[in-house]
Amino acid sequence: LKPFTFKPLPPSQTQPDMTTQIAVRPDGVGVVTLDNAPVNSLASTLIESLKANVAKLVADPAVKAIVVTGKGNFFCGGAEISEFAKLLGPGPGAYKEVHASQPFHDVMDVIDASPKTTVAAINGLALGGGLEVALACHYRVIAPKAAVGFPEVMLGLLPG
Repeated sequence: LKPFTFKPLPPSQTQPDMTTQIAVRPDGVGVVTLDNAPVNSLASTLIESLKANVAKLVADPAVKAIVVTGKGNFFCGGAEISEFAKLLGPGPGAYKEVHASQPFHDVMDVIDASPKTTVAAINGLALGGGLEVALACHYRVIAPKAAVGFPEVMLGLLPG
């Protein structure tokens, strides 16, 4: 099959296209590629796309296993910092029913609960939430020059 792109929200003038691509190799391995240049950060549109595309691959009977990787030289640089203000804008009462990070937790659950083997192919830096994506996969393989870490702990923030 040819690779295709799932775009849950149309790109706007202020927000570049932040999504994932999926492809199914002839051997039955589905590949999900995180694509949000320059560091494949976890924008809300990328998180929605990742969840939808992993679910598509899980539902596809031709897919035997799922690999998650990043486009270019980054696996995933973590949270999309530019979206923090959008999350804080509504005020403290806005998230009484559902926490702002719930979509991120939902995609981790979809990856972890997959009945098909999931593998993180860490091709570059996997930082913060990007490392959490890798840890949600059943297995991880890492390129020799790649690195992983939780830099947010230096700011007193706990991962997750």
